[in-house]
Amino acid sequence: MADPVIQTAEQQITCTICFDIFHEPKSLPCLHTFCKKCIGDHILHHSEFARRMGYHCPVCRGFVLAPTGKEFSPHLWVESLPNNHNIVSMISAYTTPRPYYLNPCAVHPNKELEFYCVDHELYICSLCSLQHRKCDEVLSREEAEDLPRKVTPSTDSTEERYISFLFDQCNDIEHLMDSRKGILSRIDQSEEEIKSRITTTSRKATDLIKSQEEKVISQLSKLKSKEVHKIESDIRKCQKANEKCKRSLQSLQEARDKEDAEDMTNTLENVKKEYEANSRKIRELSRKSFRSTIDFQMNSSIENFITDFQSFGSVDFIRDDGIPQTPCSTSSGSASLPTPSQRCPRPSKSATSRRRDFSPNSSCPSFGVGGDRDDRPRTVQSQRIRSASSVDYAEARGNSGFYINEGAHIEVSQHSKQPSWITGIAILDNGNVVVVDHANETVSLYDTTYVKVSEIVVTPAPYDTTTISNTELLVTRPDIDTLLAINVYGQGELKYGASFQTGLKAKSISHDNSHLAVCSSTKLQIYVKHNGRWRKHDEHSFDRTKFTYVAIDGVKERIFITDQKYPEPELLCLTYDGDIRWRFMHPDLGFPSGVALCSGHIYVASWDRATVLRVAYNGSYEGTGIQRGIQFPWKLSVTARHNKLLLSQHKNTLATDARRIIRFFSLDAEM
Repeated sequence: MADPVIQTAEQQITCTICFDIFHEPKSLPCLHTFCKKCIGDHILHHSEFARRMGYHCPVCRGFVLAPTGKEFSPHLWVESLPNNHNIVSMISAYTTPRPYYLNPCAVHPNKELEFYCVDHELYICSLCSLQHRKCDEVLSREEAEDLPRKVTPSTDSTEERYISFLFDQCNDIEHLMDSRKGILSRIDQSEEEIKSRITTTSRKATDLIKSQEEKVISQLSKLKSKEVHKIESDIRKCQKANEKCKRSLQSLQEARDKEDAEDMTNTLENVKKEYEANSRKIRELSRKSFRSTIDFQMNSSIENFITDFQSFGSVDFIRDDGIPQTPCSTSSGSASLPTPSQRCPRPSKSATSRRRDFSPNSSCPSFGVGGDRDDRPRTVQSQRIRSASSVDYAEARGNSGFYINEGAHIEVSQHSKQPSWITGIAILDNGNVVVVDHANETVSLYDTTYVKVSEIVVTPAPYDTTTISNTELLVTRPDIDTLLAINVYGQGELKYGASFQTGLKAKSISHDNSHLAVCSSTKLQIYVKHNGRWRKHDEHSFDRTKFTYVAIDGVKERIFITDQKYPEPELLCLTYDGDIRWRFMHPDLGFPSGVALCSGHIYVASWDRATVLRVAYNGSYEGTGIQRGIQFPWKLSVTARHNKLLLSQHKNTLATDARRIIRFFSLDAEM
């Protein structure tokens, strides 16, 4: 049985309260199963009698009513729960000793030799059979044993064995040559694709800049033309006034030369009128103001682009998981040949009987471990995320990272009726902190000295929160399809606001730049604020996902989601159209939980690795920042304004004190 299957079976038969194999498994109406003792203890400690008699499921928080006639005897409620016979059968199968492999495969020791390749006269396991798909005939072990035997297994000659080994070795060599030729072809193809992308991007950028350049120059010409026309009009008026002034001066000079008193009187009268008219015109022109210089404010995004732009991107080889790492033959790669005792007995045939002839043009198909080589196209961003080997893992831990220094912490009230599960944290611009305790159905506000200012109860239980402004929050409630607005008044008093129906039982929520993202385990919704109202921009559904938390960048229109699906948990980068830009998987990531954005970086909490990772916007790994001091990190919140990272912790077996503490960390310079 393959390891992932065993791990899945172990998860199915493990109690989520005691984390041991089920003992007397009991099922709740919501189909979650627990040990009889575990669920019985849970009922005794968490039963309710005030509003309705019953208790909440420890996993999904669904309410279970007390059995009829036993409402006031919670110690008897567990007896009314049905046994889960499917789980009992799984436990029985799991605990039954697995058969000992009498004839293990030399390449895959945990696999039995179940098949027989007639072409190669060789017993093979189920994984090795994938490498013999092009062989003429592959039989089951039972069918092979029924074949007529010309020579007994024990009489195989050394010569015949060597012939078989050499045929396999020739096929292996051709297989390696074919794989290398395939690599050369993919290198050429990837080179052309990268050149095309760079050329296309450059052309788009040039066309865009050119069009904007022409637009601004056109605006500049129109602005100049309009202002110049006004100024030239005033210049012509000044020229006319100046000509009138000169004519008046000449007339007055001529009248004085004539020494005629009457003529002088008439001339003075006319000059006086012209002077007053010109004076009015000069005053009118003097009152006008003109802008003598044209100003131009460069768009900040262009300036930032010119300042920050250094290259189109990095070019490097990546590891292609589709390249076969082992040859087709069952040889383990050792220089020595297997001895007859190491090889499974097989029906003996002559060296030339039904054997596929070896020729330089024949070859074995190229396969990776466990199946065919994956030739599906991949985006450049997804290729940058390497499946880290042990060397990659050591380098990532030792040579990259960022500093995070631990600071103060918030301690949720010790008087809560149930152990806390802090699923939502948000930081206001003024430094106040909003905390959502899902287990106790509360939303609380703490001031900058980490003292609780206000608290309200929200039902059904809230899960995540995000800040819309310093006076408004939005809270998710996974049990219903509406978001709840919570308003902050005065010195921090929390009051209920309006409900916002989404049609989605959302768990996580994130807001940025009037853009809102909400998600459930399999669905994502995007909203944009228009004229004070939220309007749905898009909605996307996904198969086989287990989304945990979401973060949105409203400027770059990117969405980042942590996905805990088994067996490949990952961090996803999506566009608003629902397209996956890249996937991030790494040994340091494990099961991702909280995610937050800050200063162009993505911070992700790794639940089972007890650390926080930082990832660049292009999906490249930047390292871990917390090496000790936390356990099972859950919700994550980061603020650039206050240079802080806040973190909650959760696991059912974690100490109660640790589950009600929010740790503060300060973000320092990169290493």
